[in-house]
Amino acid sequence: MDISRKRETYGITNINNAGEGPSNQYALVTTLRRTTSYVDDQDYIFVGLQDVVQTLLDQLLKAEPRRSVLSIYGMGGLSKTTLARNLYNSPNIVSSFPTRAWICVSQEYNTMDLLKTIIKSIQGCAKETLDLLEKMAETDLENHLRDLLKGRKYLVVVDDVWQKEAWESLKRAFPNRNNGSRVIITTRNQDVAERADDRGFVHKLRFLSQEESWDLFRRKLLDVRAMVPEMESLAKDMVEKCRGLPLAIVVLSGLLSHKKGLSEWQNVKDHLWKNIKEDKSIEISCILSLSYNDLSTALKKCFLYFGIFPEDQEVKAENIIWLWMAEGSGESRGKK
Repeated sequence: MDISRKRETYGITNINNAGEGPSNQYALVTTLRRTTSYVDDQDYIFVGLQDVVQTLLDQLLKAEPRRSVLSIYGMGGLSKTTLARNLYNSPNIVSSFPTRAWICVSQEYNTMDLLKTIIKSIQGCAKETLDLLEKMAETDLENHLRDLLKGRKYLVVVDDVWQKEAWESLKRAFPNRNNGSRVIITTRNQDVAERADDRGFVHKLRFLSQEESWDLFRRKLLDVRAMVPEMESLAKDMVEKCRGLPLAIVVLSGLLSHKKGLSEWQNVKDHLWKNIKEDKSIEISCILSLSYNDLSTALKKCFLYFGIFPEDQEVKAENIIWLWMAEGSGESRGKK
C-alpha cells in the first residue's frame, strides 16, 4: 500500500498525463489518482525544501495587514501539498492563526461543497450546523463563511486548484479585515498562481538535484545497510532517471525495499529501461504501475477498492477494513 500512503503527500492527481496506454492502465492510473492518505512527511521536507519552508513562513508571518495569497505551483509530484501541509502545521503558524482550514479542490469541484467544508472545519459538525448548511444556497454559504471569518485572523489552504475559475468562485468568501489573514494556493497551473493575487507571493517548486535525489532515496529505503556496491550502482542509475521528481524517487525506493538481492534489483531496472522516454527519463506512471503490479492478487484487490471513493476523500482505516472483509478480501483476526 506504499503508493496510497504517498499520494496525498505529493499531491498527485493526474499522473496519466505522461502518456497513453491501454484502457486497463488508464483505469489503474485513475485509481491511483484517487488514493489519498495522511503521512509523516518530514523526510521529504528536509530534502531540498528547508530554505523554501523558511522563506514561505516569513511571507506568511510578515507584518502585512491585508489578506494576501501565497501561491505554490509546479508539476505533479514536486511536493506542493507536502510543503503546504508543513507550513499549515508549523508551530509558528498554529500560534499566529487562531482559525485555520484546509480544502482540496481538484479538477472536478463543487463550490457549495467546498464552502461547507470550510464552514464545518471552523464551526464544527453539530447537527444544527449541518442541518442549517443543507438549507443554504451558494450565496448564503458564501455570506455565512464571510461572517464567520470577519472577526478572525485566519489561514486557509486551497489545495490542488486546476482552474482560475475555482479560486474566483471562492475568494469572495475570504474577507480582508487588515488583520494579517492569509490564503495558500497550490496548483500545477502557473496562470492560476500568478492571477490569484496581484500583490501576492508566488513560488515555483524546483526539481531535486542529483545529490538531493539520492539522499531522499536512501532515507526511504527500509534497509540501506543491505545495499551492496553493485546494488547501489543500479539504484543510482534508476534514481537518476527519476529526474529529481520526489514521488518517483519515493515509490522506487519503496519498491526496491521489498526486493531481495542484486538480481531482483536488476529485474526492476530492466523493466523500467523498457519504458525510457526520449529524454532518458522514466514516466512516473511506469514506476507506479510497476509498484502496483508487484502487489499480491489480494492486495491489488484491496488497493483498487479505493477507486470507489471520491477523489481526495479521507478514508478511515476502520471503515475500509470492514468493507474489505465484507467482500471477502480480508480475514478477521480477533480485534485486529
